Amino acid sequence: MKIKFTTLNVVTTAMLAAVAVIAASVFHAFGDVALSSLFSPMHFPVLLCGILCGPYLGLICGVVTPLMSFLSTGGARPPFPAGLIPMIIELATYGFVTGLMRWVFLKNPKTNRFASVLALVTAMIAGRLLNAFVGAFFMMSDATTYFAALGTKLLGNFTSTWAGIVLQLVLIPAILFALQRGGVLAKYLSDAPATKPRKTDKDADVTDND
Repeated sequence: MKIKFTTLNVVTTAMLAAVAVIAASVFHAFGDVALSSLFSPMHFPVLLCGILCGPYLGLICGVVTPLMSFLSTGGARPPFPAGLIPMIIELATYGFVTGLMRWVFLKNPKTNRFASVLALVTAMIAGRLLNAFVGAFFMMSDATTYFAALGTKLLGNFTSTWAGIVLQLVLIPAILFALQRGGVLAKYLSDAPATKPRKTDKDADVTDND
């Protein structure tokens, strides 16, 4: 796997990190924390960054995004340390694992057609697991053991974000397909399948005359 930090990839990473912070602010503007958790607006850009820009820039995007949100809100979102630290680990895992596992799945003829989707699923599971393992430490108390907190946190990480999971699995492949059709995806991914150019009316006339 060749790692290239091109200008396009770096700029895209910065843009996606900014989009993630803005999207989270928009959801929180409605004043409903549960709504933001349900759709997980920060997750989407980081997962997309991992696929388009590779595991290392994806990891950077995952680390920077919650930090930017934390600083831009004066430490209000996500709260430190119980919210910020688990989220940094979760998003960093998303960005890194999507980029890495897409490359791994591409190498297998049985999975290469679905490499991006499989990478997304793997990253979502891995990120939520690590978030739960770390977040459970902050949920412990005299009345709550680590494993009880872990079970609660792990269940919540999947059930409270189900809408975001569905949207990510639907919209990210759709975006990748649109970028492929537009010839943009190949600028990011050298292994992206090429699309045949549409035949214009002029080309059709030439063909018919032949």
